[in-house]
Amino acid sequence: MTAIYIQRNHSLGHQGIRDLSEQVAQSLADDYQVSWQWQGERLTFRRSGANGVLVPEAHQVTIEMKLGLLLLPFAPVIRQGIETQLDTLLI
Repeated sequence: MTAIYIQRNHSLGHQGIRDLSEQVAQSLADDYQVSWQWQGERLTFRRSGANGVLVPEAHQVTIEMKLGLLLLPFAPVIRQGIETQLDTLLI
């Protein structure tokens, strides 16, 4: 397994980033068959070959994702896609 770790600062506040996190998770569920759920203040997500957690905090958001062997060759593309989407949404 390989890990992807991404952290970004934001100015949305706690509820704003939590709401945005849920919107992103639902979009991933619709587009990529990702299942997700809140576990306390952490949004966990999973699909075949990948799982992770999104932690929305008042001034930053952190994403940790583990990719299985079959997705390993796509790790750079997956990382870039997440970073691009986060940077676009957090502007």
